[in-house]
Amino acid sequence: MRILALVHGQYGKRILGHLRERAPAGWQIHSLSAPRALPLIVDEPADYLPPRLPPADLVLHMAETSPAAQLLPGLVELSGAQAAIAPLDHPAWIPPGLRRQLERELGALGATIVFPEPFCSLTATGYAMGRERREVEHPMVAQFARHFGRPSVAVELTSAGERIAQVRVLRGAPCGSTHHTAERLYGMPVAKAIPQAGLICMQYPCLASMQPMLTEAGVETVMHTSGKIFNAELEQALARAGKGEHAGRFDWQ
Repeated sequence: MRILALVHGQYGKRILGHLRERAPAGWQIHSLSAPRALPLIVDEPADYLPPRLPPADLVLHMAETSPAAQLLPGLVELSGAQAAIAPLDHPAWIPPGLRRQLERELGALGATIVFPEPFCSLTATGYAMGRERREVEHPMVAQFARHFGRPSVAVELTSAGERIAQVRVLRGAPCGSTHHTAERLYGMPVAKAIPQAGLICMQYPCLASMQPMLTEAGVETVMHTSGKIFNAELEQALARAGKGEHAGRFDWQ
């Protein structure tokens, strides 16, 4: 898989570093720094991009301004990408009107764009966006999400079943918080693992925003949603471990 990532600040650089460290053999990950000086309205994205870009199958938008998001159609067209992932870890980066515009413009190019909120809600078949769960079927998105997205872990318990003996990451959050949290769960009493794991995840520090968002549970922050996502996965993993199920079992959906 060939990935082209648009980065802007520390947020994108941290994710980019983790992706390069954990990507499967054979993946090519290139990056492009978003221009610092962009108008509020970008009419011609190509005017702010290099004339040539490395060919890509997937574009990742990890810049931190709404003007930078307007470069996505140009990035997709110049790189030949089939799909783009634009996480909504901060609601101001891609407002709703801009999301609709990007869906139209990338659709006209024959490409798909998804907006996981947060990034770690992404799976091979869908993602969360506010109160909604959106379905998506695209081979490039699915290929990425099989390795990076909604956390999945396998847990082994001590013989008495009271403490966590081992945690294996099957799929990690793109930012690296899953591996960070998993390493800190060794030896933890099962009774304390939840919600402690979610707090560790957020202290990574989680790159998601503390801006409020609407969810099925009401109003909460994107950061708290990421912690809840990890807690939910760990709860399922602990249940599987308690039943003695094989640690490697995992549904990629």
